[in-house]
Amino acid sequence: MKSPASSLTLAFCLFFAVEIFAQQKPEPSFAIGIAPFSLLLPSGKVNLRGEWAYAGNKSLSLLVAVPRPTPAPNLLGNQFDLEDDASTSVNRFTSFGATLEHRFYLGQNAPRGFYFAPYSRYNSFSLERTSQSTENQYKTTVKGTFGGFGFGLAAGVQFRLGDFLTMDATLAGVDLKWMNARFNYSTTDPEADLSAFRDKVEETVSDIPLIGSKLDVGVDGNAVKVRTPGLLMPGYRFNLTVNYVF
Repeated sequence: MKSPASSLTLAFCLFFAVEIFAQQKPEPSFAIGIAPFSLLLPSGKVNLRGEWAYAGNKSLSLLVAVPRPTPAPNLLGNQFDLEDDASTSVNRFTSFGATLEHRFYLGQNAPRGFYFAPYSRYNSFSLERTSQSTENQYKTTVKGTFGGFGFGLAAGVQFRLGDFLTMDATLAGVDLKWMNARFNYSTTDPEADLSAFRDKVEETVSDIPLIGSKLDVGVDGNAVKVRTPGLLMPGYRFNLTVNYVF
């Protein structure tokens, strides 16, 4: 028969074993989230994120920009109009992208805390815009894409909002991207002088910031095609997501 002292000692050992096990219970190692601003702004996308914390201070994070057709912001769309006073009947903008990060958290509590992350990135932006001059009934349509790959380094923080929710903020991400662009201009005017049309397109696109001076404009069939060679461009990224952790 066990003595009261041995029974009390066994009870204390069981109690402390349970406490130690509870304290060593691993933190949630997966997170899925959505960027709220991508739903509110005309960004042409919805940002979704997933993260796998495979070690105490390391994780892999994938951010995917799912295309969502929205009107192109005027600051962007107006750059491609041949006439300043043209009316727009089609104005469609979409964006696709994927960013893969290898995160290094400063503490042993991934996926929470401050982190640094080298990353690779792909982005592609599509624009379709049809405008009509106030002087005639003919319409001009421009369709094109601009995109490429990049590599960079980001810094951010992920903090708790509740038992199963976190807020993840990429505070700063700087990268270099290899980008190119292709655009087609066409007109419904059956008697359009393609040489004059080409000159007007060239004059318009040459004012586009960053890439305007690099664009090559030429006639191809009944359309004017605009292309860029590969361009090495700097980039900056900021992102905010609300996540469910499990």
